[in-house]
Amino acid sequence: MVVKFGVIGLGNRGSKFALHSIIPHPDLELVAISDQNESKFLPFEEQDVVSYTNYDDLLKNREVDAVFIATPDDTHAEVVLKAVRAEKHILCEKPLEVSLSKISEMEAALAHYKGVFLVGYVLRYAPLYHKVKQILDAGTIGQIWLANGVDHIHYGGYAFFHDWHREKKRSGSLLLQKATHSLDILNWLIDSKPVQVAGLGGLEVFGEKGAKKKFGAPLEKNLHCRSCTLKWSCEESLLNIKKYKNIEWQKNWPDNCVFDSDVDVDDHQALLILYQNNTKLTYSLCQFSAFYRREFQFFGTKGELYFDDERNEIIINDRLKPEKTVIHVAEQAHHGGGDDEMLLDFLTCLKEKKTPLSNLASSAVASRLVLAAEDAISQNKIIEVEG
Repeated sequence: MVVKFGVIGLGNRGSKFALHSIIPHPDLELVAISDQNESKFLPFEEQDVVSYTNYDDLLKNREVDAVFIATPDDTHAEVVLKAVRAEKHILCEKPLEVSLSKISEMEAALAHYKGVFLVGYVLRYAPLYHKVKQILDAGTIGQIWLANGVDHIHYGGYAFFHDWHREKKRSGSLLLQKATHSLDILNWLIDSKPVQVAGLGGLEVFGEKGAKKKFGAPLEKNLHCRSCTLKWSCEESLLNIKKYKNIEWQKNWPDNCVFDSDVDVDDHQALLILYQNNTKLTYSLCQFSAFYRREFQFFGTKGELYFDDERNEIIINDRLKPEKTVIHVAEQAHHGGGDDEMLLDFLTCLKEKKTPLSNLASSAVASRLVLAAEDAISQNKIIEVEG
């Protein structure tokens, strides 16, 4: 059986997932796409798809069996609820939503839903993370009491802080947008629910404070890299990033100034989390890193395990013996091979009526943890995690 997909939202994630994962898949067919911006249809001109500027029309299309929702985070509940009413199988990009009330609304709507609902925490499906899960579950390093995670994000300055993610009213925070990937993985690997969180964060490199440090004063509002007089002298200019680092996040990516006074999301955060099983986790997110890497470390009663997704290498050190094990996992495309495995899980759940590995319950835990972390940072105190 071929499952016919519609994609709602053709930003960076939506368009790439449609082009590189759905279209090439032998058991899937892309039949419809939707975006408010008609220019986003251009990469699909050679495909036999129906294009809509209103996603309601896509949901009315009876040919569409399933939808991939890749709209801005604060619209997920709205689109998911309409997809439920249209009786579509749903693959929704993470995070679940940006507020506790909307998460609860989605849980209520999906409580007895008979269709597939999978949330795109794609790292759960990547071979590297699956291998680590097997090692930890086998008790190789014993009982885990301490863990550490670090997200080095080098594209804050040439992606997130140029587009809608830079404002809290749209993205909630970059913890919600980016950290939930790693925090969801850590929840899964630690195999317990978070119960308390404390945190610190700040906006120091970008936004108005960054402008004052770099230029001595706030910049005028509504500046854009491609037309700015500083486009060849400002290191954060999209033009300079392409010229000196040979990086172009996406053609025609929004070029709003990263130093705009409207920028209000933190560019770095540090969290301390307590789990139900008494494991403690420290986690850091940096949006101005020199390179891109996720790295994790687990301290157990029998040893330590370290791995990162840049080198795809797992290192295990025995605590009581002079033994070290290094495991290499073959590098794969599209989220470390996770996109393909995620689609396989989606199809399996559709055929066998199973619950996906990345599901409503696990995704709600990740989102509630991040929302509690935001409260911990803003209130400067330990916060209980709901649920």
